[in-house]
Amino acid sequence: MRKLLTVFYLFIALQGTSQSIKGSWFGSADVLLGGSHNNYLIELDLKQTNTEVKGIIGYYFRDSYQSFYVKGSYNPRTREVLIKDVPITYFRASSSNGVECIMDLRATLTASRVSSSIQGVFTTQGKYKYTCPDIAFDFVYGEQLNTDSLIEKFAPIRKIWRPTEEDVVVNEQQVYVPDSVDLKVKEPSAEKMEAQKILEEFTKREEVVGQEILVYSDSLRLTFYDNGIVDGDSISVFFNKQPVATHQLLSERGIIFYVALDSLKEHNELSMFAENLGTIPPNTALLVLTDGVNRHEIFLSSSLSQNATIRIKRKR
Repeated sequence: MRKLLTVFYLFIALQGTSQSIKGSWFGSADVLLGGSHNNYLIELDLKQTNTEVKGIIGYYFRDSYQSFYVKGSYNPRTREVLIKDVPITYFRASSSNGVECIMDLRATLTASRVSSSIQGVFTTQGKYKYTCPDIAFDFVYGEQLNTDSLIEKFAPIRKIWRPTEEDVVVNEQQVYVPDSVDLKVKEPSAEKMEAQKILEEFTKREEVVGQEILVYSDSLRLTFYDNGIVDGDSISVFFNKQPVATHQLLSERGIIFYVALDSLKEHNELSMFAENLGTIPPNTALLVLTDGVNRHEIFLSSSLSQNATIRIKRKR
């Protein structure tokens, strides 16, 4: 009897594991409307805790890419996932910066020994449901992309960004500092004076190094999101103790920066400076660091007395 119970509980456990929504999903989405329309190439990276899911959804539309931090729910019994209030660019927009439709992702997980997929639709509620038609999608699990046909089909999505010539500093001894915060101008503008003021305050605060990241490229893409409830957190971003950007308001929409590593340094440092604490201290953010090969998710927390710092080292 005990053996039967053991087998039964093992079966239930395996079933629970196979029904997890956790992981990376990739695919395309098409407007459910007659005619020829631009489609969306989408990636979905989710983490699951019991019935709660959270993660990042990013998509290409026309000629650009944007991403959002999202939260939702997952029912392991019915294998249904719901993520509400996802901003999707209107399908007839002339550019990616056009009008957005606030849509809900509703989907069902289909899992087998051969492959796993998420099928569903983006739907719009309320008065815009007739203006913004449903968008159907079929995503496959990232680790299942192991056939030539699938790799060829989804390769542009699997690696969202690769370094280009424009992303790499030609003179490797040059540290990446945008012109807008160049501190060497003899007659600084009000913006540059503000950057100088933040730099001075940055140096006064304690540096708390969280971890060291190993990367495979000399050019990185950094995306910052508000971690948790959007509460008005504002930050400045420093690279090798120089300001990359100031007065950046964190939200569920990703803020994207590109930096190039200084090859003369043993390691490069990326720091988050809290300009305020929002309404829910401390100032927290989710950083997604991509080197064109690997993706790292790093949670940062800073205060008015401490800077959150990570060290970045390139693999030789």
